[in-house]
Amino acid sequence: MNIALPFLSVLLGAVLVSFGPTKSQVRLRLLLAFSGAFLLSTTITALLPEIFANADAAISYWILGGIVMQVVLENVSKGAEHGHIHINKNSKLPWALLIGLSLHAFIEGFPIHHHTELLWAIVVHKLPIAMLLTVALWRTKSTTAIRIAALIGFALMTPLGSYLNAVAGLFQPYASQITALVVGVMLHISTTILFESVENHKFNTSKILVILLGLGLAVILP
Repeated sequence: MNIALPFLSVLLGAVLVSFGPTKSQVRLRLLLAFSGAFLLSTTITALLPEIFANADAAISYWILGGIVMQVVLENVSKGAEHGHIHINKNSKLPWALLIGLSLHAFIEGFPIHHHTELLWAIVVHKLPIAMLLTVALWRTKSTTAIRIAALIGFALMTPLGSYLNAVAGLFQPYASQITALVVGVMLHISTTILFESVENHKFNTSKILVILLGLGLAVILP
């Protein structure tokens, strides 16, 4: 399993923003909706059955713990995990935003070396987040070197979490609990993305199609 894929997804998002016609808010919202649907479908169809098959009913509390953990993290990141990234032009580097996103990325990396489906869901999810983060960083008055370093630091967090979990025997006895925590995190993020895709309490045709595409692809991909 290539744990470098989340890192490459962040770099791709940065490149698309820098050199491609991707600054349209409509396109980014559609991409976010697709990623949320893909993430939700993966969580429900692949991760939930596995953790309940390998653990008792008490694992449910770990899922709830993951939801609570994400709520706490969003107090730091201000909802950046599901597309809420707003930086005023010429502001300072948003350390709270970067720390919140990095902690989230680190945590979600822990179980991916055991779950190919989760790896691809995270890759898909990171793409629009990286695009939004790149736009936000380039609105600050920080130097280009600091902006690039911040982006690379964020990109490294998920592979780092996966690597540490793979090599550190301390975490192995708690594999099911860690996966359940991440499931809670993913459930919170994905459902929030989908709910926030609603404008005036209605889904337009484009959003319905990309959501269905995201749900379907997550089911049929190995």
